[in-house]
Amino acid sequence: MLNPKCSIFLYATFHTLSRLKHIHNMSESEEILIKNNEELRGSIIEKMNEIESKINKTISDYFEPKDRGDFTEIILNSSIISIGGKFKILKNIDSFDKKIIGDIQKISAIRNYFAHASIFGPFTITVTQGDNSQKLNLPKQIRYMNSNGVIKQTATDELIKEFHTLHKKIMEYFNR
Repeated sequence: MLNPKCSIFLYATFHTLSRLKHIHNMSESEEILIKNNEELRGSIIEKMNEIESKINKTISDYFEPKDRGDFTEIILNSSIISIGGKFKILKNIDSFDKKIIGDIQKISAIRNYFAHASIFGPFTITVTQGDNSQKLNLPKQIRYMNSNGVIKQTATDELIKEFHTLHKKIMEYFNR
């Protein structure tokens, strides 16, 4: 386990390296990483849009509006009613499983991390103390502010796994 000073150094190194790629010409491997990040963000946003469409259908089915198309395109439009507003509507539909709302809130937060936070890495760093040196292979990381206002950093792989697990569970609920 690295000591706290080393952890701070590693963060500063990540932060500096992620900023430097915007100053210098990027290598082909850096361009591939950026493309992969863009594809990752796009995939996560698209899967969340899929869930929001299911939420819209659930709300529309509950209210049974005269014109479902206009209701969905105008009233449930995300520029009119945010995803948070839709959560509040779902909480008031007795037949909707309240545990799934919590899962949707979690997956929505993860979506926001990927949509708005910085992704950097992966990196291989050599840490030397005296005559000893150790190579650290650090996975791709994401820094984000959680719902409590605390800045967190985690490996993107962990959040991606959680996102896909939640997505599968939520879609199974909607498709039952």
